[in-house]
Amino acid sequence: MSKTLSPIADSLVLVFTRGVSLQDWQRLGLLDREWALYDRLRDAYGRMVLVTHGDAGDLEIGRSLGDHVDVVCNEESLETICFEAKAPERCARLVAGSSTAVVKTNQMKGGTLGVAVTRELRKRSIRTALIARGGYLWSRFEAAEHGSGSNQAMEAGDQERELCMNADLIIGTSIAMVGDLSWRYAIDRDRVRLIPNYVLGDVGPRGSADRDGKTVLYAGQLVSRKRVHLIVEGVAQVKAIAQRDARLSIIGEGPEQHRLEELAASLGVDATFEPRLPHRELLERMASCAVYVQASELEGHPKTVIEAMSTGAPVVVTAAPGLGGIVDHGSTGLVFPPVASALARGVAGMLDDPQWAEAIGEAAAAGARSKYGLDRIAPMEHEAHAEAMRLAGKGAQTIGAPVRWEPALLDASCEHQVQSWERSLRGFARRLADEDAGRFLMALDSEVYRLQGETSVRAGRGLHPKHELIDYHQFFAGRVQRGDRVADLGCGVGALACAIARAGASVVGMEISDDHAAQATARIEREGLVGSTRIIVGDICECRLEGTFDVLVISNVLEHLRDRPALLRRWMSWYSPKKVLVRVPAFDRDWRAAWKKDLGVEWRLDPTHETEYTRDELEAELGEAGLRAHELITRWGEYWVDARPA
Repeated sequence: MSKTLSPIADSLVLVFTRGVSLQDWQRLGLLDREWALYDRLRDAYGRMVLVTHGDAGDLEIGRSLGDHVDVVCNEESLETICFEAKAPERCARLVAGSSTAVVKTNQMKGGTLGVAVTRELRKRSIRTALIARGGYLWSRFEAAEHGSGSNQAMEAGDQERELCMNADLIIGTSIAMVGDLSWRYAIDRDRVRLIPNYVLGDVGPRGSADRDGKTVLYAGQLVSRKRVHLIVEGVAQVKAIAQRDARLSIIGEGPEQHRLEELAASLGVDATFEPRLPHRELLERMASCAVYVQASELEGHPKTVIEAMSTGAPVVVTAAPGLGGIVDHGSTGLVFPPVASALARGVAGMLDDPQWAEAIGEAAAAGARSKYGLDRIAPMEHEAHAEAMRLAGKGAQTIGAPVRWEPALLDASCEHQVQSWERSLRGFARRLADEDAGRFLMALDSEVYRLQGETSVRAGRGLHPKHELIDYHQFFAGRVQRGDRVADLGCGVGALACAIARAGASVVGMEISDDHAAQATARIEREGLVGSTRIIVGDICECRLEGTFDVLVISNVLEHLRDRPALLRRWMSWYSPKKVLVRVPAFDRDWRAAWKKDLGVEWRLDPTHETEYTRDELEAELGEAGLRAHELITRWGEYWVDARPA
């Protein structure tokens, strides 16, 4: 008998697993089972809000659950990232008037939406607790399926960590999961609760006379991780061991179905395949089968196994994480290695001795109902919610939420990738005030430009593509004479110095970075210019090259320096050049730089720039150093200048 539970908070917000809807629960026959726990918690909350990923059909199902239930769903059929961006504010409107709330995720997958909802409620001065629940360890399953270094596993781990670090309380369904989460994320065990999956127990054990003495049952996904092929192969061997026929019933759907059907036919197994059944009907099938078998390579806390046990079904499982700990071998079921012949022996033994199988089933039912019955689990859940509410923001170690994207996007076409990011950015910008949106987009523009530069250098194997595309080397090389002595101040990786040397000049470059200087020297050797070009490591502002030079080259250097007119005068005094070839970025290259500066966001092409020039500013600085522009070209958002002593 259930008891009335004491109040916890004004509102409960339940965040569904990403991609799951109330219609999914109903279609798969899970609605009664999944809602049973929250129906028990009805008296602990004034209002319940369900955040689902279904369309408007979820609203009707929500109304059937009670007047105290509201649904936030994706009735506009938005992309997931856009729906999740809007959901927190919608939740906040529905719980307006609440002073306290609990937000709980149904699984780790998609649980970062729970973090966003919690932040929104707290921003509105609602005292909010966040509970992170996982029925299974999402990242571990992704690693098992796709590989530990896969994008899927890493993204799952990132989201799992964000959720756990922000949660006030974490619920795991198995001892292994609780221990794993505590160890992974250095979480105090006081913030972790073990609450197993529950069984309703409304279909009880039956005697052997009321069971189908031939049917071997499996229910679940038809995916490789479930290793259903071992069950098919095992059933094929049963007759040779037990001298009796066995019938295989497989209930479920998945990509492996066709292959499994072909396997059963090739082995002569009497097998039927059915789609998912309503939960009550599935329990009836479990209660009447001869043996229930599961051979997964990895499970969290398998609901189907404990439900089969609760109906009194004799169970045979493989010794695998998540399964072996549920079944006590020889007492509440049988546990075998993941080998078809071993499963066959277990099933044959059950079929040959119905009384023994019945005794095991009765022990399994008693144990499952005692450990996992809803009358036991509901109070544990209530206590966990109350504890989370007591902590409410004290236990979490808040970390910033990164922008989310699906790993499948990595393999999409460039066009699709761009469209997805553009829609996300547009959706986010629309939520900001106009000036704030402008500030965000302009600041983002600068970061994207910087990322483009870094990526282009990597793609160009160390050399920016502007060297070839802009062809500014020719501006410099075309303005020196054969035999000229040229000083390239701030020569970088030496690409320009080599181009000038190939024009017949003798070049000495100075570079402050040891790494860049080494790359420049390697380039000189590679291009066979050792006799005409050399690199000195030093600070061009303080260190003087030996001798005088016909030409000074100062390419993309001045903008990084302070006291530029004074430095120009110093170099003119040191080197007595006939001409100075300068290249600098133009501030007035387009309207965005000026508006960024007005908005107070980064406007420079490089944050190490001390300035970026208008034409008037550049000519003024040259004039202060006793130089005048003999030739000034505006191209590619830059000023290229041939300056001469005035």
